Amino acid sequence: MSNFGDFVDTEGLAPDEEARLRRVHELLVQAGPPPDLPPSLERTPEAAEAEIVQFPLLPRRRWAVAALVAATLVAIAFGGGYALAHSKSGPKAFSVDHIVTMHGGGGAQALVRLSSPDSAGNWPMEMEVNGLAKQPQRASYYALWLTRNHKLVELCGTFRVSGNPTIVRFTVPYNLKNVDGWVVTAHPGGSRKPGPVVLTT
Repeated sequence: MSNFGDFVDTEGLAPDEEARLRRVHELLVQAGPPPDLPPSLERTPEAAEAEIVQFPLLPRRRWAVAALVAATLVAIAFGGGYALAHSKSGPKAFSVDHIVTMHGGGGAQALVRLSSPDSAGNWPMEMEVNGLAKQPQRASYYALWLTRNHKLVELCGTFRVSGNPTIVRFTVPYNLKNVDGWVVTAHPGGSRKPGPVVLTT
């Protein structure tokens, strides 16, 4: 019962994950079965006169094997979850290459975290906003813009404030090297024109 292959299906496991599970298995095998319970501990003082019923489900020596199997299955479950969470099919973590800081009145501020562009030129970004007022109307929103020569030129996305912080993600296909600033504008309900600037770099 000490063969690693009897417990673990290694198909699809990354080499480092298989090596980690093999180390866990070897440690469990080296630890061996737990010692037998001494007769003096088989009965509590209150139940010294009571009969202890032994369920004949497994012989005593097989309890150690069952414990080893259970511990191995726990390790496999943990390792499988780890492998799934770090597999290529899982959600890709957001890596940050550059951070843009923005400030506004009343202590409002924002961080725009930029990731690397993909092969098609799409720039993923994550924006964290603090201190902006919640919109009183459902149709009201804020908008993140890129500027060139201090004029609004490209819309990155729109959002509503849900609390502090409010975190939103956008992806834009623009060439960010040709911009000179970032601003957030406030848009009242029903307005399609850019509103007043509330955050700026």
